[in-house]
Amino acid sequence: YYGKRSAHWVRLKHNDGKTVFFLNHHGPLPVSKSGGCTGSSTAYNILKMIATNAHKNDVIIVVGDFNAQGHSSRVQAMKGYLNHVYSGTCMGGVDHIFSNCNAVSHDNLGKGGSDHDALNAIFRI
Repeated sequence: YYGKRSAHWVRLKHNDGKTVFFLNHHGPLPVSKSGGCTGSSTAYNILKMIATNAHKNDVIIVVGDFNAQGHSSRVQAMKGYLNHVYSGTCMGGVDHIFSNCNAVSHDNLGKGGSDHDALNAIFRI
């Protein structure tokens, strides 16, 4: 057990006036725990954070080590509200990128000094 997990967000204004709401999350353990409502409640807490802090026309990008594989209730709940952009393959695919827009490209950059792969996604704002 590593304590409570969190999500951190920022709103960034682009030169053209558009705003990006960017959120990074590190999910609870154990990986893909789907018993009860642990997975979906984590997703709904993230979505509530977005609803509370993002503005109507913001580009929303959510990234992180969700500690949840693609089949988990956590990831499935996120897919119900945001586009699934990309997932890594490390540890069964626990790293994910979601957005309310489509990425121009995405890539797995491999190990970069972490126990996870570095993921890359490019968005046209």
